[in-house]
Amino acid sequence: MKKCLSWLLLASFVLTLLVPLTGLIVHKLASTVFLLLCLVHVILYRKKLGAKRWALLGGILLAFGTGVLSLVFAELPLVLALHKAVSITCVFFLAIHIFVFAYRRLGKEN
Repeated sequence: MKKCLSWLLLASFVLTLLVPLTGLIVHKLASTVFLLLCLVHVILYRKKLGAKRWALLGGILLAFGTGVLSLVFAELPLVLALHKAVSITCVFFLAIHIFVFAYRRLGKEN
């Protein structure tokens, strides 16, 4: 089940990033699914959560919140710029998160 969750997280994350190709509606749906899957992921791994992982979840929630606010306040380009900055930062830290856990998993197999 955890492996299936990981693949679903990856698929929704990739769909969220492909907003120039898929459009805004698919981006909104994929980001909502990604947020829900992140919450399920946190519930499954809550015993292992440290401060950095809680900060990562907070960043994801902040990116989602600024995305919603950028839809509501479409006239204010500052909100959309904040959403882009927070989202790019989250992508960077999510890549580090995935790399660290994939590296640990490979180390256990060898």
